[in-house]
Amino acid sequence: MQSLDKIKRRIRSVQTTSKITGAMKLVATAKMKKLMTQFKTVNTFCQDFYTIIEDLVKTIPISGSEKKNINKPKLWILVSSSLGLCGAFNINVCKFLMTMMQHEDKVLVVGRKGYSYLKSHGHEAAVIGHLDFSNTELDYLSMLPACENVIEQFNGGAFSSVHLVYTKFVNSLTFNPTEIQLLPFDSSLFKNTDQKQSLLNLSADKKEIDYDPSKEDILKSSLPIFFATSLFAAISESRVCENGARRNAMETATDNARELIDDLTLEFNDARQQNITQEINEIVAGADGSAT
Repeated sequence: MQSLDKIKRRIRSVQTTSKITGAMKLVATAKMKKLMTQFKTVNTFCQDFYTIIEDLVKTIPISGSEKKNINKPKLWILVSSSLGLCGAFNINVCKFLMTMMQHEDKVLVVGRKGYSYLKSHGHEAAVIGHLDFSNTELDYLSMLPACENVIEQFNGGAFSSVHLVYTKFVNSLTFNPTEIQLLPFDSSLFKNTDQKQSLLNLSADKKEIDYDPSKEDILKSSLPIFFATSLFAAISESRVCENGARRNAMETATDNARELIDDLTLEFNDARQQNITQEINEIVAGADGSAT
């Protein structure tokens, strides 16, 4: 059995850890609420913006360049976090990517943890870029250069398609890795806009809208905005999930620390009782010896 001083030191150490994890839980909860408010605003904008893009995409046929790139590798944009202590958040989204990724495919990583996972699993050569927005305020404009670069490579025939892999928020306890195809346009991306009135269909009497310049030109100029908006929304949602996962992990750690403190306290009391019993036995034995 451990000495009383050693058990005391362990109890104090676990108590300190419990205070830290409890504070981290409160911080993560506050951040999650703030980011959830931001995400709801971003999501509302995305739905309206996707409605506009849908009105353009559904009337424009698929170009030949999208068909001839079919044998090219895919580009995956992986959204992870740059901070740890968030349970299996990063591992789940990285494993989800591995189930779909082919050997020749390329990856653009958002966050340090995703890059570390790919590097440790022998996929460092597949990483063509690394973005990190986690430690600063999320800035939409800072994403545009990277998005324009990806679009330029796609139009140049470097990739057959571009996919976004991130973590989708279900509820405060459930976060599911999700994949969406950004390029070429995937009609399923607009499935939530079917029941909404298009922002372009302002007049019920208008059967067709005249565009100047053409729909193709408008869509081409809107593509970087669409791409950056999708990435911005995915990172916003992933950050909500990250802090939700961190809050849950810290809550579990705090509960485990309290259970460990209870176990160590019982062990301490047991050891102290044994010491007291031993001292009493020694006193009784000494008294008996002196009496004889």
